[in-house]
Amino acid sequence: MPEVRESSFDPAVLVAAAESAPVRVAAAPGWAGVPTLFGADLVTDWDRLPSEPSTWVAAGVPFDGTTSSRPGAAEGPRAMRASSLVYSSSLSTRAVEPMTDMRTGKEFEYGHPVVVDAGDLSVFPSDPMATVASVASGTRALLDGGRRGIFLVGDHSCTIGTFTGFYLAMRETVPPERIGFVNLDHHFDYGDSSRLHGPIYHGSNSRRISELPGMRPENIAFVGVGDVTRRDQLRHLVDRGHSVIAAPELRDDARPVAALAERLGESCDVVYISTDIDILDCSVAPGTGNVTLGGLTGSAFLDVWEILHGLPVGAFDIAEVAPRLDPTGRTPQIAARLLFEAVFRLHKG
Repeated sequence: MPEVRESSFDPAVLVAAAESAPVRVAAAPGWAGVPTLFGADLVTDWDRLPSEPSTWVAAGVPFDGTTSSRPGAAEGPRAMRASSLVYSSSLSTRAVEPMTDMRTGKEFEYGHPVVVDAGDLSVFPSDPMATVASVASGTRALLDGGRRGIFLVGDHSCTIGTFTGFYLAMRETVPPERIGFVNLDHHFDYGDSSRLHGPIYHGSNSRRISELPGMRPENIAFVGVGDVTRRDQLRHLVDRGHSVIAAPELRDDARPVAALAERLGESCDVVYISTDIDILDCSVAPGTGNVTLGGLTGSAFLDVWEILHGLPVGAFDIAEVAPRLDPTGRTPQIAARLLFEAVFRLHKG
């Protein structure tokens, strides 16, 4: 047998280091920690949720039962939570200080709002209607008292539930005529019924929302639409007074969104923003059920995102992130970055 050389390492060094090290250090790499959103406290007893209206409450909706193309979005909420830890980790290791966005030249700071994670809302994988009803009920409870919502949802049918709950909660203090809805999506999602799924499916969310009592067409906008659509549907939406901003309008110029935000800011007291990640071109965000050709670039979408989050946003969601379809992991990472910028960035001009 070959001779084993005597070790040159003194184990006393390791023992001494272990005995003198602190029990817990705040700093941690971005892949460490329990994957709640941004490492926030998990509050499953909703009676213990913070009562301050400025609180952000996150919840997942792990449902993709109406997917028509490539399933996997039910795994999106967990992936977005895990991806978010890298951003909260970086924020926890540096002091609050003036920042400059080198992409835009704008100055800002990252704030420290109260964020809690309420876990996942109850879903019924084989029953879209029961899922929507359950999600609406849970959302209403989470937003009670004016708390704001962050929803990590599966397929886009989930937004029917989260928006309905938001609508019911806001209706306690805000007339429905003053509630706004912005759909950031490569598609209109204005279908009436699917042969596979019926009236509740990933392509009917905007239509179901528009049908809620008191919702005004002028306060419902479609931004980033880039796929083909039925001509009669487009004419119907425009004639009713919905705002429609197509993807080509945003590739080099965010002014149409700025004009939209100004109008909504005047007509709405509170706004819900729903984002289907397929608004981004598939070369940017491949991990989603629909393969998007002609979608927005990352930079163009960041411009849209920043402008719209200057509105009085009471809740927002990100839908259709399917991590199994993106082995690089960048799609949930992109979603987490958008969530981080929406919640933590304080605009200074």
